[in-house]
Amino acid sequence: MSSPIVILTHVVNRAVIDGFIPAARSLGHEVVLVTDQGLAHRECLAEVRILECDVFNPLAILDLLTEQAIRPAALFSNSDHLQTAAAIAARALALPAKNWQVCYRAKDKLRMRERLADQGLPSVWSRQLQPGEVPEHDWPYPLVVKPSQGVASLDVCRVDSREQLVALLAERAQSSPLLLEQYMEGPLFTLETLGDGRELVAVGGFDVGLSDPPHFIETQARWRGSVSRQWQTQALEQVRRFGVGLGVCHSEFILTRDGPVLVEINYRSIGDGREFLLDRLLPGGWFAPILRLHLGGPLPTISPSTQQALIQYLVAESSGRLVRAPQPPTRPGLNYKALRQTGDSLLLSHSNKDYLGVLYLQAESAGELEQLHADAMAAIHWEIN
Repeated sequence: MSSPIVILTHVVNRAVIDGFIPAARSLGHEVVLVTDQGLAHRECLAEVRILECDVFNPLAILDLLTEQAIRPAALFSNSDHLQTAAAIAARALALPAKNWQVCYRAKDKLRMRERLADQGLPSVWSRQLQPGEVPEHDWPYPLVVKPSQGVASLDVCRVDSREQLVALLAERAQSSPLLLEQYMEGPLFTLETLGDGRELVAVGGFDVGLSDPPHFIETQARWRGSVSRQWQTQALEQVRRFGVGLGVCHSEFILTRDGPVLVEINYRSIGDGREFLLDRLLPGGWFAPILRLHLGGPLPTISPSTQQALIQYLVAESSGRLVRAPQPPTRPGLNYKALRQTGDSLLLSHSNKDYLGVLYLQAESAGELEQLHADAMAAIHWEIN
């Protein structure tokens, strides 16, 4: 067995457990998982070496690896929160590493907006709102209110007036800074990229459906939809100029009347189950090519499948107890991942955390895909009391 791949993680992550760990083993590498949540990971992982430290601190990571005499072949993280620490630690070990400054700017949404402005890239009005600060009357409402370090649409909300913003702040008892951004009208699409540190290439993207305002729950994602295909080149250029390089990156854009504008950059793999769809669709898979880049390997040949693919998220509409869980029909081209079970208690977060399950649909033509989707949705029911 060759030198291990060290994976840094915080919360238990399905992509790590079911994707990156098996991929590392398929490449002939042992996995050492480094986390600050050791007990939670030991409960769901067998035959994986798990070490604990403050994974938000690059020096703690380096000290742990030195104490354990571990010389990694690669140091990798798929966590939103750990990209900067992983990049600094990997650079210190002379391993392939992302630019830590870019990781930091991508994760902090205010810094992302500042970086876009510095590079002359399309952006929108934004500013940070400190606790206790009084909102101004002349701000460009409607606004989107979000945590600067947020993920999965948690605590993201649209407000249409100063009065709504004041009421929201009073309801949340704001204790930390929030980012306010001018609301962008238009469809949402994503760009998925891979880079070897020198060249950045587009793998493809999803056209994304959203819930009704004021929240932003992703309800549907169509692989290589018309919007993502048409605007891929312009989106790729923006991400490249931002500084994204090594490894995988998931970026989200709104197509405004003036063209695509970045919503956020997640300098890690796409999530919410779409990574597993890509692992099935792409000839070389998804997880192993990403790890090869962190091992110093070349960019893979990008040859996306011609199959049509759609993901449908089943979203809880109320808090309560799930007394009847969704049970999709059995059909060729349809796969289902249950995220909640009968008997589970649900507390709405108005985010992607409210999913009951995920439908994966694949077909040879757009017409077959639409029919499969219609049949599946007509047969699915659930009940929350």
